[in-house]
Amino acid sequence: MTRCLALLAFSALVMACGPRHQTVDAGPDDAGIDAGVDAGRVRGDDPPTGWSVAIPTPADAGSLTHYGVSVSSTGDQFGQPLIAGLIDDPNADGDRSDTRLIFTRWDGTARAFAPSQLIEVVGAIDVSHPNRQVSIARDDVTGRIGIAYVKSDQSLRLAFSDDEGANFTLVAVSTSPGAYSNPSLVLHDGVTHLAYQKGTTLTYATGASSLVEQPVPGPAVGLAAPVSLVLDSAFEPGVAYFQLVGAGPAAAVAFWRPGSMPTVIADSNGVDVSPSLLRPSVALTFVGTTPHVAYHLRRTVETNTDSDPELFYAVATDGTGTTWKTPVAIPRNDTGLGAFHSTRWYEAIAVDTMGNLAIGANFYLHGGVTLCGGPKLARSTDGLTFQTCAPNPTPVQFAGTWLTMWHHRPGKLTMVFAYDLPEGSRANPLIKPGFLIWREP
Repeated sequence: MTRCLALLAFSALVMACGPRHQTVDAGPDDAGIDAGVDAGRVRGDDPPTGWSVAIPTPADAGSLTHYGVSVSSTGDQFGQPLIAGLIDDPNADGDRSDTRLIFTRWDGTARAFAPSQLIEVVGAIDVSHPNRQVSIARDDVTGRIGIAYVKSDQSLRLAFSDDEGANFTLVAVSTSPGAYSNPSLVLHDGVTHLAYQKGTTLTYATGASSLVEQPVPGPAVGLAAPVSLVLDSAFEPGVAYFQLVGAGPAAAVAFWRPGSMPTVIADSNGVDVSPSLLRPSVALTFVGTTPHVAYHLRRTVETNTDSDPELFYAVATDGTGTTWKTPVAIPRNDTGLGAFHSTRWYEAIAVDTMGNLAIGANFYLHGGVTLCGGPKLARSTDGLTFQTCAPNPTPVQFAGTWLTMWHHRPGKLTMVFAYDLPEGSRANPLIKPGFLIWREP
């Protein structure tokens, strides 16, 4: 049974609708004419190509402070980055009650990222890998910017801006707390689409003046894992997520469209994926109405070679998503040496208007041979053969946590991720840690 969730002051925030620009992950570029909302915003210069830092971690930040946790990004009307993410334990005192959500965007006139803007103090939330507790989106029709995020009081919140991010209005999705996690937000033509975990249930909610919540049928989610919600070219939603297989602890990556039953794309072959180093993750995109996914899912006992894949790509046979082609294992490196380069936990997928497929992934560790670097970037023109290395030039090594990626124009990628190495190392000396950007010219 569906139920209506009254959003606090939500109806007052709804804007007029109009026809939406149809894109296929190409990065909208509409000269700032979205229903007059952003007509006065000047494009200015695009962000620099190569590596740059949107929000740097201060040089004197304590070892417990982490910038860019759960970072999420998308392109604006010019294909320039909008970014939201967490500063976890900003004063490094071990008390995470001051963890805060911040926002920034590229300012083409100032030729710099805007000073970080505090959205809200969210407190101590579960940001263990690979949870994604922040999701940013932009409505191509109205210009509205939205951020979905989790708070420590077990609530799920939305922040909306109708003035290009100058001001945000905060909205509670529900007045009753719950075990919310991994929200995924899309805005389209004045309508909010939101998917999230609530306890062991995957939930999809949508609406304009209010949200109607719809629990996804089928097996329980069972473990906290990323949820990926995307609209296809007909502006119909699809969700990729993980569900338990039987009583668990094995899991399967699944795809669901409202009004249907979920379809299993692949399962873990009986492998228990609940241990932290084996936790699965998924990213969804569409080409037209056909869903494509990139996902991490262990299916064998790890043997530290390319013959033991952990990252996969799969595409449905049609727009319903009820049948899928055999998943393709993504090579860890362009090498015949069998070097073990783990990409566990994080991935992103993007397909441009020319059909060029790109899958980005976190470079977690390597074995006896160090090749390329990170983040990993696998490219393909046919979805069958992938060339995997790292973005060029490559001043970083282990990198790619909470990775998001899109084409700011056909054939040209933007990556955004958190860059802050573990084990006390404050990143590569060639580039500052923080909210890191890589962008092709």
